[in-house]
Amino acid sequence: MEKEKYELRYQYVVGILKAKINIINEQLSREYGREIIREVSSRLKKPDSIHAKLLRKDYERNFAAAKKKLNDLIGIRIVCLFLDDVYKVAEMLQKQSDVEVIKIKDYIEKPKKNGYMSLHMIVEIPIYLGEQSEIKRAEIQIRTSAMDFWSVLDYQLIYKKNVSGAEEVAKELKGYSEEIAALDKKMMKLRNKIDKI
Repeated sequence: MEKEKYELRYQYVVGILKAKINIINEQLSREYGREIIREVSSRLKKPDSIHAKLLRKDYERNFAAAKKKLNDLIGIRIVCLFLDDVYKVAEMLQKQSDVEVIKIKDYIEKPKKNGYMSLHMIVEIPIYLGEQSEIKRAEIQIRTSAMDFWSVLDYQLIYKKNVSGAEEVAKELKGYSEEIAALDKKMMKLRNKIDKI
């Protein structure tokens, strides 16, 4: 029953956030005369992933602890075409009066050790259930198409950490992260030149 209630609340949170993101995309696309957001997806963290994270962080291993301690049970991923669009979307989300930004981690400005890049926002929003309201937390990841492509390969590599050759592939993938960062900046500059023509 608890799981069903949480899945229903997950659907509410995702529905509200996706509606806000779609409106932001529409506003920015009209303002700049081009597509801003390429894709929006969502996920509810899987039980085995929740358990592993609770174990890794040495928290109690139950759903109540997960809801209280973990910020990423509900996840939204926004994929933008250009680097500056990532920050435009984040800024618009921060201006929403009913979205409280709890934390921002800028892994674009300062990538993770493995080369991972994305802008993460932990947010809280109210959801209304009849006459009651609850505050729900979600993690929003905003990145470029190139960063998203890179993260797909990184995710596949996570499950092969102890396999022969994985360390070499991880090193190569990290190098590509630096190339992607440089390419994102070049493509943004080229787009700006095209805009001026």
